[in-house]
Amino acid sequence: MKITIFAVAMAASFSFAAASAQTVPVPTSPPPPGIAMGPRTPFDGLISPEVSADRQITFRFYAPKAQSVTLKPWIPGLPDQIALTKAADGVWSVTTAAVEPGAYRYRFDVDGATVADPKNTYNSPMHADTYSLVEVPGGDGDLQTYRAGIKHGHLVQLNYDSAVAGPQRRLHVYLPPGYNKGKNYPVLYLLHGGGDSDFDWPTEGRAGVILDNLIAQGKAKPMVVVFPDGIVRDSQPMTGDPAKDKFGAELVSVIIPLVESDFKVSRHAKDRALAGLSMGGIQTLNIGLTHTAMFPYIGVFSSGWFPNDLTSFEARYGDTLKAETSRLKLFWIAYGDTDIARGNSQAMLKMFDRHGVKYQSEETPGGHTMVNWRRYLGEIAPLLFR
Repeated sequence: MKITIFAVAMAASFSFAAASAQTVPVPTSPPPPGIAMGPRTPFDGLISPEVSADRQITFRFYAPKAQSVTLKPWIPGLPDQIALTKAADGVWSVTTAAVEPGAYRYRFDVDGATVADPKNTYNSPMHADTYSLVEVPGGDGDLQTYRAGIKHGHLVQLNYDSAVAGPQRRLHVYLPPGYNKGKNYPVLYLLHGGGDSDFDWPTEGRAGVILDNLIAQGKAKPMVVVFPDGIVRDSQPMTGDPAKDKFGAELVSVIIPLVESDFKVSRHAKDRALAGLSMGGIQTLNIGLTHTAMFPYIGVFSSGWFPNDLTSFEARYGDTLKAETSRLKLFWIAYGDTDIARGNSQAMLKMFDRHGVKYQSEETPGGHTMVNWRRYLGEIAPLLFR
């Protein structure tokens, strides 16, 4: 198995808004001989995005020849598309209403072409797309906001070849503050949603920042968090038959041994947890409930099998669910009151009730969004490894 490890410079706890609000410096020395610099344009000193103290966001895009520029934000409370206004210098801009604290994805539509923000170096890649990312800081008690003056963890990118999923696989790992001091840490395997990637939780999900803050407050135990790529070719992740999703074998037979051999982590089942959102929640159910001896802590965010898959899973495992889940120290489930997965979640809980499965569940305000999933991570992390 070939392994390559890359350190990602403080990506787990970097303040996106602070960095994106800096003006690009103007070169003060002439270019090297033979290299001609073009004329300066408004693009050179452009700032985008810019977050104000009252949490409004100004987005800017330089396109003097464009006929239309539209913002396409993933920001709760804002329209899906917002037209920008063009100034005489060719800079298009718009300022939003105040938004709730958080990290949000967005892109632009420029004359029909979808593009990321060329002035923002902070992005959040999905499996087949890349979005720009903007952070709106919160108050002192906000877990997802970077805090100066506390110890911060590190984010590591690991590339590896897999006997199950093939070559050139990738995952990310959060290492808590003090990681190099010699102890073996418990591990949370945290799964992303459909169409997304192992970049989602470390970027849009703010997982490293949330863990940094919880650990600094003494509310969560220092832990390693692994963010795998849950999409495996020729698999069915949204299924009631765990055998149809190769990611289960990838996690159990490839990723966990890899993590336990390459990082300072415990190899005891009591120090292992599994959680996921949406598609990753179904994968958590399929893997966790059929490997309860490996994962005594299970968390499911905004998820539940679709009706036919629920029937399929119950037919296979219903008779053994009570005995299997009796091993669990925590079976934690949460979803939003306007969540598209709410119906599936509630039907799943009724199935668990039929079989005497014990769990903790919570319905929160909000929908199928990262706003809720960050909240859920902040709630479940303090419950792990107790």
